[in-house]
Amino acid sequence: MQKSGSNRSAVQADAVVRRVDTLNRELTAVDGETVLVFDVPPDCPVVLRGERVKLRLIQSRDRVRVTYDRTGNALTARSIEVRPGCAGASLCG
Repeated sequence: MQKSGSNRSAVQADAVVRRVDTLNRELTAVDGETVLVFDVPPDCPVVLRGERVKLRLIQSRDRVRVTYDRTGNALTARSIEVRPGCAGASLCG
């Protein structure tokens, strides 16, 4: 998948959220045994149940699909979608 007007290619990860740092706009998630720490820019869409929401609504143990760019060691989220399932409280009501 190519980002329009860019030479960087987007990567997707299906992961489980470990921590959300809303102050520093970071999302830490685990994909298998790999811990991924994403920078989440203010314009990054965060989608929960088909609705765009604020980053703070994502909780530990939520299942997410993150589309991101890798620049060196930095991972920058392009979009975050909370996936169906009852991994976290925001999905189990």
